[in-house]
Amino acid sequence: MKINLLIVSFTLTLFSVLLPAYAAERMNIFVYHNKPPYIMNLAEQQGLYFDFVALLNASQSHTRYKLVYLPRRRIERDLNEKTLDGAVMGVHPVWFKDPDKTRYLWSEPLMYDTDEFVSCAENPFEYDGVASMSNKKFGGILGYHYFRTVKPVSAGVLERVDANSEEGLLELALRERVDFAIVSRSTLNYFIKKNRWQDHFHLSKQPHESYYRAMLAPPQLQSQFERLATTLNEASFRSKLTQLLSRYQIDAGPATAK
Repeated sequence: MKINLLIVSFTLTLFSVLLPAYAAERMNIFVYHNKPPYIMNLAEQQGLYFDFVALLNASQSHTRYKLVYLPRRRIERDLNEKTLDGAVMGVHPVWFKDPDKTRYLWSEPLMYDTDEFVSCAENPFEYDGVASMSNKKFGGILGYHYFRTVKPVSAGVLERVDANSEEGLLELALRERVDFAIVSRSTLNYFIKKNRWQDHFHLSKQPHESYYRAMLAPPQLQSQFERLATTLNEASFRSKLTQLLSRYQIDAGPATAK
């Protein structure tokens, strides 16, 4: 009899430990920026975004979040067809044609970055309006949109050269194959340290643009996203996120930002 009671007691204890893990909801966090420091090694799950999701999972028990890489075109297609089964991380309302935040659900800003005009230090480029780009070549990532370059490229006074990676862009600038490249500051910092490129580049006094990165979700996931947003806005989570971002040399933004 005592043995049976012990078995029942052990079984109940085991279920009480395992049940939360099995009962937790699951939600995908999609990303499309496959570049350092956000994703440093996709196969080995290394980079800021993976650490961010690990922090998110450690900060609550109601949902198990999983980071999933998808190309942007696939994300946009699934959003348009209302089949996206998760949130999208590292994005801005303007990039998804939702400046008023009415099409999708949006979190508060999570981190800040700047797209810089980067040129070889021996032949520095200073951006000063459209005229400063006349008769120049610039490097960008294939498929990326750089709004300040659209008009001069369309007018034929600025030539665009595409690369498949930010490291490739920086090599183009370093070898003066282009007059300037447009690269995010966080990624530039990573490759300067990795390749010992200190003092090799010049940054224009005026950047291409500064922005924040947030999360979006389709309206049909409102209940799941509200639980996610609650965790994102907790003071304890924000404090740990600031520490995480500092390790990757990424701006956490103004102290008042939630």
